[in-house]
Amino acid sequence: MPEPDNIRAYLETAGEQIRWERARRVVIPELRQHLEDQRDAFAAEGREEAERLAVEEMGDPVSVGAELDRIHRPKPQWGLLALTAVFALTGTVLRVWLTADWADTYQNLDPLRAGLAFVLGCGALLIGYFLDISCLGHYAGRTYLGFLVFTLLMWRFSPQVAGVAFYARYVVLFAPVAYAGWLYTCRSKGWRGLVMAILGGVPLALFCCWIPYMLALVSLLATGFVLMLMACWKNWFGVGRWKSLAFLGACVTGIIGTAAYWCLRSGYSFPRLTTALHPETDPLGMGWYGLNIRRSLEISQWWGQGSWEYAYPYESVMPLCNSDNLLTTLIYRLGWLPFLLLILIFAGLVGCLLVRCLRQRSQLGQFLAVTVVMMLSVPALLSVAWNLGFTWNGGLFPLLMGNVTTVLYMGLIGLALSAFRGDNIVRDQVYNADYHPRYRIKVSIQKL
Repeated sequence: MPEPDNIRAYLETAGEQIRWERARRVVIPELRQHLEDQRDAFAAEGREEAERLAVEEMGDPVSVGAELDRIHRPKPQWGLLALTAVFALTGTVLRVWLTADWADTYQNLDPLRAGLAFVLGCGALLIGYFLDISCLGHYAGRTYLGFLVFTLLMWRFSPQVAGVAFYARYVVLFAPVAYAGWLYTCRSKGWRGLVMAILGGVPLALFCCWIPYMLALVSLLATGFVLMLMACWKNWFGVGRWKSLAFLGACVTGIIGTAAYWCLRSGYSFPRLTTALHPETDPLGMGWYGLNIRRSLEISQWWGQGSWEYAYPYESVMPLCNSDNLLTTLIYRLGWLPFLLLILIFAGLVGCLLVRCLRQRSQLGQFLAVTVVMMLSVPALLSVAWNLGFTWNGGLFPLLMGNVTTVLYMGLIGLALSAFRGDNIVRDQVYNADYHPRYRIKVSIQKL
């Protein structure tokens, strides 16, 4: 088979050897750029047939393509995929099993809906896993604006349940992902980019307040602060690390001061915090939830079901025992040991995500993975605190509580695993003449 004598034929032959399409879309443009640069260099020297010489200089296209295919293969994340699926299945079983023998039928969870949610969650997990996260980088600005428009429509047309836009609250759970994309578009823009990065979180926070959904707001603020801290430390905006951190500190101080002033003026937030710490001060009001939870925990055992000594059954006394207080139900029905075991497994899952996230060389992949870790950690911490009697602000524990939220969180974990899977093509890497002395390959994989 004759060797190709032009760049187009060379790229076609080399590209046929690269089996992963995502890697091909990244590597081939870089290979084309190098060939064109070499061709222009030969032409500047006045040499004839510069394109043919550039192709010959690069070497055998089959060997070059095969080597690029060997290096740029996906890194499977089967272990984390399986752990996520098993943990979600455990949550599905627990949601149904713990409520199966309750007398009040309205307390029982529909097994078919719970099973369907698990199946859909597995589908969302795989979709996120095989998704090309570079699209989030290329269209981050449009994604952010589209998210604002979609949230506005959902807020406007969602049915109101207990004063909350029901469907919109699920949408704003993804606000940290939209903010991470917005932050990615602000890099290398100096002070203007730094100011834009902070102001970009304002519309998202307002939506969380208007819906309202406090869990989404807390998750957005915590995730946004961590992402901004990382961006300033890496000097994303080009104004200097310490200047960026000082400006961020001033903004955070202002936000905290404004929030504290609002809490003191509202006459509701501060008493609620006090009642969360000491529910006995308001046993017939806001402290009722906390008191019931603490009573259930007091009679719980290390292993096995606790001894219920009240006139009414547990499911009639414990509020939200099959949703927000499912962990309390778990402790009462099965004991402290299963509860601690589940928390440790979840912490291990989040810890693995965090460790692999810190190893990411792509800024986009790293920031996306940090966002997912924060979106899992914040509601988990709030949920554990609520189920242990600190009833300031609750949340559904990821993958254990809620059908819809299980699907959403599994999709988010899939996005993080997609970043890990494509680590070979989203990081900067150079292949030089010393690495391939025969063909003198020099291909730079740009950051997505």
